[in-house]
Amino acid sequence: MSNRVTHLKAAHYFSVASQTLSYTKAAKQLHVSQAAVSQQIRLLEDYLGVPLFYRSGRDMRLTSQGQVLAEHLEQAFEHIGKGLESVKLEPVEGTLLVSGLQSFVSLWLMPRLWRFSDRQKDITVKLFSSDESRDIHAGKIDVGIDDNQHLTVDRADTVKRTLISSDIIPVCSPSLAARIGLFQPTDLLKCWMIQVDDSSYQWKTWFEELAICPIRNKSILWAEVNSWYMGISAVKAGHGVFLCPKFMVQKELDEGTLVQAYPKALDTKIEFYAYYAKNSPRRASN
Repeated sequence: MSNRVTHLKAAHYFSVASQTLSYTKAAKQLHVSQAAVSQQIRLLEDYLGVPLFYRSGRDMRLTSQGQVLAEHLEQAFEHIGKGLESVKLEPVEGTLLVSGLQSFVSLWLMPRLWRFSDRQKDITVKLFSSDESRDIHAGKIDVGIDDNQHLTVDRADTVKRTLISSDIIPVCSPSLAARIGLFQPTDLLKCWMIQVDDSSYQWKTWFEELAICPIRNKSILWAEVNSWYMGISAVKAGHGVFLCPKFMVQKELDEGTLVQAYPKALDTKIEFYAYYAKNSPRRASN
């Protein structure tokens, strides 16, 4: 074996230390003692015959040789990581890991999941709900689902497929609509206004598209929720009017348990996508 390979551990310790510029922080990331980091880097310096760090006051800095080595090792360890992921087998055979926004998973995906399971009886689906996108290239999930406001996929090794495109409409309970009498867009100002905490789907925008500026009306109660699910639950209980993706409440609209409070939809549609890695580290080799 080449004696260069025997210094792989020391090179790894140095690579981490070059990013943290601290033996203490490097030791914490590596889950070893500070003395172990110091010893490995000293061995590497002895082998190379050059210092890799120097002190500037209380700060630790890379020498010119250390900077060159750090840049090469960063690329090398990234390449090694990709190589390991590319041959890593599916840890649990027959399990499909799917991550998506809580509202989408709860209101749309779950009621339809039986169709997939009925066709793919040997596959178990494990769902994760999260308000943040997960890295599908880390080998933790197989498929991610997100909307057009939060998903940014610009890698050539990532595949994105459109699942659904929907209008954003105002919805409320039929009892509220009957009690208030919702005939004009300004009639909605008599209700509690509920919206998600997202600048793209706000009542202000909906009214501005109708050339109405209700935000000047101090009597309006603006209620913000952090998920579509919470807003839908509120209006189903008869509390206010909510700007909501139509597809998420299509069943309730068909059954009459919810009604569209006014025909106007937001000009901007919401779209949901499924995305996955072309060369997923969880895909078993044939």
